[in-house]
Amino acid sequence: MKLRKLEMCGFKSFVDKTVIRFDHDVLGIVGPNGCGKSNIVDAIRWCMGEQSAKHLRGRSMEDVIFNGSESRSGSDFAEVTLTFDNEDPADVPLEYKDYAEIAVTRRLHRSGDSEYLINKTHVRLKDITDLFLGTGVGTKAYSIIEQGKIGLIVSAKPEDRRMLIEEAAGITKYKSRKKQAEKKMELTQQNLLRVGDIVAEIERNLGSLKRQAAKAERYLSYRKELEDLKLHDASHRYLELVGYIKMEGGEVERIAEVHERARGTLAVREAELEGARLEAHAVEEELEGAQNVSFAAENEVRSQEAAIARATDRITALREREVQGNAEAEELSAEWGRLEAERHAFGADMADRETEEAQRAAQSAEAEERLSELSRELGAAEGEVQGIQRAQAQAGADAASAEAKLTGFERRLTEMQARLEKHTLEREELESQRIEHAARAKELAIEVDDLRTGKVTSADERTRLETHLAELRGAIGQSERLLDEARAELTKKRSRLHALEEIAARLDGVGAGVKALLLAGDEALGGLVADRIEAPSALTAAVAGLLGTRLQEVVVTDVEHGVSLLESLAANKRGRATLVPRFPRYVAGAQAALPVDDDVVGRLIDELRYDQDDEALVVSLVGDAVVVRDTAAAVRLRSGDLARVPLVTLSGTVFHPDGRISGGSGEEVAAGMLETKREMRELAEAVVGLDVIASERLAQHQALRGAIAETQGALERARHQAHKDELALVTVEKDLRAAEARIEQIQKRLEQLVAEATDLEQKVAEAHTERLEAERVLEAARAIVEDCRGRLDAAVAVAASWREQVDAGRAVVTEKKVLLAGVREKLTATRGAMSRLERSVGELAARKQRLEDDLVQNARAFGEVCATLVQHKELLGTALDAARVAQDALVRVRSTYDAMRAQLGEREGTLKDLRTEVEQAKEELSAHEMALREKQLAMEHLLGAIAEQFRGLRLARVVGDYHLRPPPDDELRSRINELGHLLERMGSVNLDAMREHEDAEKRFTFYTEQKADLEKALADLEKAIQQMNKESKRLFQGTFAAVNEKFQEIFPRMFRGGRASLRMTNPDDLLETGIDILAQPPGKKLSSIELMSGGEKALTAVSLIFALFQYRPSPFCILDEVDAPLDEANVARYNDMIRAMTDRSQFILITHIKRTMQLVDVLYGVTMQESGVSRLVSVKINEMAEAKKPLAEAAVA
Repeated sequence: MKLRKLEMCGFKSFVDKTVIRFDHDVLGIVGPNGCGKSNIVDAIRWCMGEQSAKHLRGRSMEDVIFNGSESRSGSDFAEVTLTFDNEDPADVPLEYKDYAEIAVTRRLHRSGDSEYLINKTHVRLKDITDLFLGTGVGTKAYSIIEQGKIGLIVSAKPEDRRMLIEEAAGITKYKSRKKQAEKKMELTQQNLLRVGDIVAEIERNLGSLKRQAAKAERYLSYRKELEDLKLHDASHRYLELVGYIKMEGGEVERIAEVHERARGTLAVREAELEGARLEAHAVEEELEGAQNVSFAAENEVRSQEAAIARATDRITALREREVQGNAEAEELSAEWGRLEAERHAFGADMADRETEEAQRAAQSAEAEERLSELSRELGAAEGEVQGIQRAQAQAGADAASAEAKLTGFERRLTEMQARLEKHTLEREELESQRIEHAARAKELAIEVDDLRTGKVTSADERTRLETHLAELRGAIGQSERLLDEARAELTKKRSRLHALEEIAARLDGVGAGVKALLLAGDEALGGLVADRIEAPSALTAAVAGLLGTRLQEVVVTDVEHGVSLLESLAANKRGRATLVPRFPRYVAGAQAALPVDDDVVGRLIDELRYDQDDEALVVSLVGDAVVVRDTAAAVRLRSGDLARVPLVTLSGTVFHPDGRISGGSGEEVAAGMLETKREMRELAEAVVGLDVIASERLAQHQALRGAIAETQGALERARHQAHKDELALVTVEKDLRAAEARIEQIQKRLEQLVAEATDLEQKVAEAHTERLEAERVLEAARAIVEDCRGRLDAAVAVAASWREQVDAGRAVVTEKKVLLAGVREKLTATRGAMSRLERSVGELAARKQRLEDDLVQNARAFGEVCATLVQHKELLGTALDAARVAQDALVRVRSTYDAMRAQLGEREGTLKDLRTEVEQAKEELSAHEMALREKQLAMEHLLGAIAEQFRGLRLARVVGDYHLRPPPDDELRSRINELGHLLERMGSVNLDAMREHEDAEKRFTFYTEQKADLEKALADLEKAIQQMNKESKRLFQGTFAAVNEKFQEIFPRMFRGGRASLRMTNPDDLLETGIDILAQPPGKKLSSIELMSGGEKALTAVSLIFALFQYRPSPFCILDEVDAPLDEANVARYNDMIRAMTDRSQFILITHIKRTMQLVDVLYGVTMQESGVSRLVSVKINEMAEAKKPLAEAAVA
């Protein structure tokens, strides 16, 4: 598997399609740091299935897709293809051995989708891994040494270093297979545990299911007997209830008639009683009136008596008040004398003070009179000034008002003129709108008529569609029922067919050897003999009796191959089997004529059905056997013309020509096989027929559904259209009303505008007149203002002179008023004391007058009360007479009322007896109705209970089956109770137990066989793992010894001396032992390899790699800057070793060392002329090197 070509597109920095051809032994890749050289190694590792982004120098696998640069956008996917030649197909899987080249492709999309292909065929990652197993090529093999990783070979753990020996030994494929085998074994062990658990569970349940099945069988027997006895008992109870209901119904009718007659008599008597009650009510009202009159007279007597008592009390109180008033009058006369003396003394003092006050007042009045005259003159002068000012202000106001009016008139005239022009324009616009709306209203009226006509038509169409939809729904109901019936029958037949096919596939009842042959699936085997013959149901027993175990013979097309199969059975001890050739060497002899006999059914071969190609086979099996009806017929016929042919009865007894007779039982398996095959064929035909019927009914059903859907759609559209038409009609009617309303509004507005225009024209004329008057008023007001200005100056000077004189007079008046105020203050004090004394005298006089008035009023009241007392005594006598008359009338009316009440009592007694009679009849009727209802309810309960217990059974349908039986007795009812108790004591019963028991037995057999198969598979896997471990140990030991020997040879050559070897860390465990490196460079003692320099470590690792290559060369080797730690001399030896191994491997070197560059045949240079994008250029260094194939330049797409 030499590497021939590498193609990259969108991988890391190789955004464009880049092709590198590996046509020479040594190929070099050079370029500055960061140009993408190592991306080529990453591409090879990634294409071979590397799953670690870290090993590809990234954080996630998406990092391998070109992410874009300053001038390039990112790529959507990354794709790498490795092409290998297949000159030596020994190491590749079988399916790729015929290919001249093998192309491995890996593609990753930015969405995360990943694809693997081999020769453009999609495969799994595992397929690619398996392709490289054991070849030394792989993501972790020694064929690829990454940059800076050469030293890790030396410093790695011994267990990790072991991987190099395993890859060289080809053990990795065994380890992979071992891992798969261990996974399978683990899965098999888990399956075995589960199957073991299932078998144990089924085994535990079998006994319980067997007991449950027996219990269910007993339960069903008891339940059947109980149901029969219950129906027997219920039928007789039903007949009893029918008779009782009929009898009780007649009694109810009779009592109802008696009840109605009694109710009629009671109604007549109640009417008579009601008339008497009305007469008694009238007398009662008369009695109530007499009682009221008597009560009023008695009230009047009591009222007069109370008035007399009040008058007597009033007279006593008046006499007491008269005595108190006389005593109080004497006290007031004494107080009056004292107050009169005090008033006389205060009168003399007040006269002196009043004289002085008069003098001072006269002086002050004289001064005030002078001041008043001066003030009047000043007031007159100021009045003149104010008058002139008012006249001037009024004239100014009149002028301003006139000017404002003129301005207002001008504005109003302008506004009114504008309004007149606006009215004219609006009238013209409205007139145009009125004409337009009138035309629109006419159109809308026509549209309304059309829509109303369409509405009627749409309603008729909806009615038609609804009727049609109802008819279709009725039809689809019938169609659904027919379809469900067909599907149910098809499911039933198909389930039975599948069950029989599963039984046939399991080869139940077939011998172990036959089963082993058929399960192997050899193409030379044509199934069982039973599969080739189809017998009618009536002849199943006859065929089974004649052929017996031959039905289990295996038909074979190649006899010699069949013999080898039998030998294989014997060698593996898997049982016995009988093979029968499909085309036997058989020559049919002449058949004797059959006798005419009713007991002869016919020749058996004539009654069988089989394929035309199987005729020779069937004839060799059946021969000329004749079917007869029974054993007696066979005995009779064998002594005649049929003595030389086999006779077989319909029950399966066979009479052979040599005298042997076969019969009895034991051929159930053979008969069952034939019956199963026959039933399977019949079921297959039935399934096909039912499938056709179901398909036809489904098509009809779907057609009806389609019609319903179409009709519903049409109806929905019609309804939608009707709704739209209704909305349109409402909208158009609304628009019509709006248009008519708008026309009316426009007309009203036009009339309003005409009136407003007339009013405006009148107002304009009035405004012109008012403007002329305002101009005249303005001229007059301006003249008055000029005249007032001159008069105002003179009047102001006169008023100032008078104001000075008034101020002097006001000072004199003030002085006089101060003196007068002192005198008046003294006089006021004297007057206050005199006033208080006079108030006291007045109050005393008033009290005296009130007392005199009270005494007079008391005397007057005494006389009035005495007169009232006499009047009340006279009224009391009159009231007593009226009370006696009223009482007499009351006694007379009450006597009449009591007599009438007695008559009513007698009539009510009679009515009570009648009501009792009616109630008794009603109670008797209710009792019989209740009894009738009870029986009817009992009947309903009985029918409901039977329907509930017997799944909707109508008792009337089965009464005829039980009415002739003896009526139920205590023994029957006792048996019903006994069976009920038995069923109750049985508790919950699993009615599916019998079927479950049968299924459990089948499952137990199946899983037991599965368990045995799994145990065998587990043993086979353990054996295979042991074999792989044995082979791995052998290969590892041999490879270790060979590689160690090569390592001991190469190390001194690379170091020009020294010695080195490999050592196992645990030689006793070859499957797990690690590998240690012991190295001693020349001139140094043997010490830890960790103490070696970087160059020595690298050279030691290179020595080990070359030792591996010499033992098991890898098709190619990639060395990424492995020579970087080496000095010039070691580089030369390194290059010499590479060149020496080119006869067995390709070498791809990534280097910066010149001497290594000189070694290669072709040198590829990696550049990054465009930032972030890698490109290739190639140079042929060794002109003498010949390409293994025609050299082509590396292509850059």
